[in-house]
Amino acid sequence: MPEEQAFCVLVKIMYDYGLRDLYKNNLEDLQCKFYQLEKLMQEQLPDLHSHFSDLTLAAHMYASQWFLSLFTAKFPLSMVFHIIDLLLCEVKWHNLESEEII
Repeated sequence: MPEEQAFCVLVKIMYDYGLRDLYKNNLEDLQCKFYQLEKLMQEQLPDLHSHFSDLTLAAHMYASQWFLSLFTAKFPLSMVFHIIDLLLCEVKWHNLESEEII
């Protein structure tokens, strides 16, 4: 992909899918996502939430890379391409505030 086209894709992801908001205002939106993740885990996965609480393992300790890299930080590059393709072509993002998950 040419550099200019790659930059346009980055801009689209940052603005259209809200990734830019995670980096603004001292990462306040990111902190909000951690809180939402904790609450969803408490509601949907209470045993795991309890286990993490016993270990004093907070969401920011394991989920930062997930949110800031669109969940691509730990996958092989070929899988990352598929994730980004799905993001740009098929997936409709919903705000976690609406309690809808991708």
